[in-house]
Amino acid sequence: MESCKPKGKEERKVLIGELLVEEGYVSEKQLQDALASQLKQRTYVPLGEMCVRLRFLSRAELKDILKKHKKRVFLGELLVNMGLLSQEEIDHALEIQRIEEKRLGKILIENGFITEANLINSLSTQLGIPKIIPTIGIIDPSLLKGISRAFLQKNECLPIYRDGDVVTVIMSDPLSEETINTMKNVFKCKIEAAIASSDDINKALKLIYEDIRITDNTAWDKEARNPYKNLVIGDSVAFKRDEDNIIDVVNFIVSNALQERASDIHIEPMENMLRVRYRIDGVLHHKTDLPISLALSLCSRIKALCGMDIADRRRHQDGRLGAKVMNRCFDLRVSTYASLGGESIAIRVLPNQSNVMDLDMLGFSPTNLYIFRQMLEIPSGIIMVTGPSNCGKTTTLYAAILHLGGMDKKIVTMEDPIEYTIQGVVQGQISDRTGLTYANFVKSVLRQDPDVIMIGEIRDRDSAKAVIETALTGHKILTSFHTDDTSGALLRMFEIGIETFLISSTVMSVMAQRLVRVLCPSCRVAYTPSNDILNSFRSIRPINLDNHTFYTANGCLECNNTGYKGRTAISEIMLINDEIRDALLQRVPSSKIRALARQTSGLISIQEDGFYKATRGITSLEEVLRLVNFHESDTQSPYSSEELIALCEMGGAV
Repeated sequence: MESCKPKGKEERKVLIGELLVEEGYVSEKQLQDALASQLKQRTYVPLGEMCVRLRFLSRAELKDILKKHKKRVFLGELLVNMGLLSQEEIDHALEIQRIEEKRLGKILIENGFITEANLINSLSTQLGIPKIIPTIGIIDPSLLKGISRAFLQKNECLPIYRDGDVVTVIMSDPLSEETINTMKNVFKCKIEAAIASSDDINKALKLIYEDIRITDNTAWDKEARNPYKNLVIGDSVAFKRDEDNIIDVVNFIVSNALQERASDIHIEPMENMLRVRYRIDGVLHHKTDLPISLALSLCSRIKALCGMDIADRRRHQDGRLGAKVMNRCFDLRVSTYASLGGESIAIRVLPNQSNVMDLDMLGFSPTNLYIFRQMLEIPSGIIMVTGPSNCGKTTTLYAAILHLGGMDKKIVTMEDPIEYTIQGVVQGQISDRTGLTYANFVKSVLRQDPDVIMIGEIRDRDSAKAVIETALTGHKILTSFHTDDTSGALLRMFEIGIETFLISSTVMSVMAQRLVRVLCPSCRVAYTPSNDILNSFRSIRPINLDNHTFYTANGCLECNNTGYKGRTAISEIMLINDEIRDALLQRVPSSKIRALARQTSGLISIQEDGFYKATRGITSLEEVLRLVNFHESDTQSPYSSEELIALCEMGGAV
């Protein structure tokens, strides 16, 4: 790493055009051509954007040069070239700056030119500046010795971590050379700037200096040093050392994810940072970044808790561990992936208490709920739930088991893995390593005299064969399958080697589903959808806007400014009647099977079910289109919007 440069020899600020020529991306003539074209535009176009339009360089190359020279470029020019602000807005802010003598970033935020969140996210994404939330668990208290609280508050900065001759400092203005140079002089080493909001930095400083006692030996007050006293992850004493704060980092990542209702945690090594993202309501959100030097110890800590091989970094591994927060227990399913930049970690968060939903809580329309319940009463045959990963298939299967459960029925499962434990249900774990394969399980399960059998997932020919063979014995089978829609599931069974006569004689129904985000009831707003949005629902004709009220996302504190809070299911159910069985035996295309299902059993597509939920203010039309594909064959028998709503609400009258 480069040593720090002596004071007075810092690189001067330059313009984008100079950098492009200096780095060899454009020639002097091309630069002059770009400047000339820029003057001809009716509205201001940033010079970097103009070079991209003239194909002198790619957008990726422009982003790379801004990232490389982020400390040599004026903040205003950066924001203009990013397209976040116009040149007129920057000029106005600069006039205010001459009067108020504040930093440009603070003026832009205070005067409403840009929000602090947008500024932080843009600088982090465009320039590769780590976005780190300052929390107790990741701050090294020894770095704060000899630095006054007043200085840190005035400059809105906080040193958090040292790795060799590099200190990571969180700053509200990571482009401030004055603060960076001051920190260089304090620590006598290179400074790696990270970004966080002014509020987050000031809250951390208040917590540090008011709630934590920093003594000569930098001992932390135990209560303050362990903000996760209600969190226990795995073996609480594994690798515990007072001087090692990596435990607190892991605890922060997990506890914060649980607090924000995350279903998945992603820890990914990047070029100069460790990125932490949460999947909340099915959408990934960037939570924080960490110094890249923490990657190895953080990964080793998690792998040790899961019983994985710490030394093996070239092989993908899987494991699981438990977490307990405020007397709530969770299972964490951990997967490591050996990537080019290092090991990427994905953690699935599963409540291991009895958290299974009733069928009424899944969000089915009245008609689909009635049909599904009726299918569960059929004494034998296969009921299949399909959809992509993370669409709620397992939750639906468990809800069905809960509905069927009772003292008069024996329910046995074959799962890989067991995601929830249900009292009164005999649950079995598939494990190829111990020889507990699908073939072995089928024989053993049938000897248990079951009434209902759940086979967690059809993954290949062996598992599909196990499902068919079990159904042929006259038992009721619940299972899931990774396919896009209902008709596709039937043809996929044929493709993996199951004969059509076996499929047609055993499968009773197929349900495909997705999980859409629910509009936040505190901030949703009524609006009129555009024609482009309405035209995307091509199987619904006509759509009478006078009879329906649609809502769109807005954003508030209740939903963390996303406009959505929670998720619900949208679904389609295909009943396998005699007409569809004959079509399967003739191996007709998927589109014809769908058309036949709409004509003979009134199939309501997932998209149409989503439209129905949108008319009820549950979700938005945009959210439905984000997740669901359109089937051309559905247009052959369209419903009007009024007919569709009536069909979805028929319930027991269907």
